[in-house]
Amino acid sequence: MQQLDRQSVVQSLVEGALRAAADTSVTAVLRSWDWYDEGTSAQPLMPFLVVAVTDDRPLGIGIPLYTATCQVTLVVDWAPGVRDQFDRIRASVRSVMASLPGLSAAGSTIDGCLESTCSEPSVLEPQGDVVLTQTVVFTLWFSAPLTPPAVVDPEIYLAAFDPATGFTYTTTQSSDPRRITRWGHTPAGVLELAQGFGAWADRASIAYTAPVTPVSTQIPPPAAADS
Repeated sequence: MQQLDRQSVVQSLVEGALRAAADTSVTAVLRSWDWYDEGTSAQPLMPFLVVAVTDDRPLGIGIPLYTATCQVTLVVDWAPGVRDQFDRIRASVRSVMASLPGLSAAGSTIDGCLESTCSEPSVLEPQGDVVLTQTVVFTLWFSAPLTPPAVVDPEIYLAAFDPATGFTYTTTQSSDPRRITRWGHTPAGVLELAQGFGAWADRASIAYTAPVTPVSTQIPPPAAADS
């Protein structure tokens, strides 16, 4: 659902589930920009999790099913027993992610979750306190209401006014030959427009025709019978 950004809704569901049920040693669940954009400013919070939901895309045209990639990064500082800490937090993350199907908010419902990769623990900050990270990647499937595509009017690319004739010419295309619209007022002050096709430099001389008026499909009522 694009009104509320279905990808953000799903990310919020994942974050909420991890906050509620991840290992009790986890102090925070952050988004990627909360951690990486700020360098090591979140370091005092360790251990914590960083969640990123990306690549939201539909599974088919006209089908209200979507898939997305979810990365959960474990961030801990080195200490004796760090391997056990990693194992414990990682196990809790996997348990939470397995429990996601059925969670819903704002019309979006998580239908499935499958782990795809798990990185080796790596050193992110080698100076000062050593920060270790590990990223577990999941594929999420979820349903959300279909939304119609937004209708966007094309922007005018070129416009020119001819003072000799009083016509204004506009086009939304950037290369010749292009569709050109001619705007002008009749002596009675009624705005008329016509459309032509050709080079922008020849706009004053190409042939223009008025848009075709839509044909009515309404069936007229039967004529009254003569009395």
